[in-house]
Amino acid sequence: MKRMMMAVMTAITLIAAAPGLVLAAGYGNPQFLVDTDWLVSHLNDRDLRIIDMRNSPEEYAAGHIPGAVHLPVNQVRLALKESGFALPPDYEIEERLGQLGITKETMVVVYDDQGGFNASRLFFTLEYAGHKKVALLNGGITKWVAEKRALSNALQQVSKTVYQIHTETQRVAPASWIVANLGKPNLALVDSRSPAEFRGEDIRAKRGGHIPGAVNIEWTQNLTGDKTFKSADELLALYSQAGVTKDKTIVSYCQTMHRGAVTYFTLRLLGYPDVRGYDRSWSEWGNDPTLPAKW
Repeated sequence: MKRMMMAVMTAITLIAAAPGLVLAAGYGNPQFLVDTDWLVSHLNDRDLRIIDMRNSPEEYAAGHIPGAVHLPVNQVRLALKESGFALPPDYEIEERLGQLGITKETMVVVYDDQGGFNASRLFFTLEYAGHKKVALLNGGITKWVAEKRALSNALQQVSKTVYQIHTETQRVAPASWIVANLGKPNLALVDSRSPAEFRGEDIRAKRGGHIPGAVNIEWTQNLTGDKTFKSADELLALYSQAGVTKDKTIVSYCQTMHRGAVTYFTLRLLGYPDVRGYDRSWSEWGNDPTLPAKW
């Protein structure tokens, strides 16, 4: 009994010594989510790169987390003439990561003020690029400010690096792959758009509706009211009840793979092993009459 109590106390001590792990308890990949306490204790780490992905550079200039660099979302997505966005070419991803001073050993922590809307898009890109050390700041700068944490208006200077990506192409599901696998029992499609878009009532392409077989779990269902992620138990129940289980290949999408990227991140946080993002999403599917659709 005494040995058991000592073991329990040792485990509690180890957890307490690792800020952020208590928050992420129960997630399959807890390293993908850090809290404000963890970030405060690691601000001076040599191999840390904090990335501010708010839409407004003026907001960044007015006050950001100390040491953070600003990265506009347009620098991690390729705008397409026909509509929507795609992942940038590999060489552009390498160039951008080098400009940010990132190496394979850099721990990248990303935040925004939209519940991970832009930050998750970068997470998806970094997973495709094969970068292993990346996490979102739970609650983003909204939580940081609410806790009256320190802000800086200094522009962070970084030394450029040469970054060579090792692509994990299985993280991306193009339309051709989805069509070839439609109807298979081991495939689950998650549409992260609003119910009105899913039903074809809110039309944002040449046609409305959704990919046949998809389930609709709006991206905001991953978050609490303060834009932090729900507990592992809540999220696992949400997805499992919809038939989105860890034994399947999961494809997330929305209109432009931003809301879908939050779903992608959530499933990876939960420990789902085979998650793919449809980066062209409904902006491609809904505008292509040769692809099947339901409403």
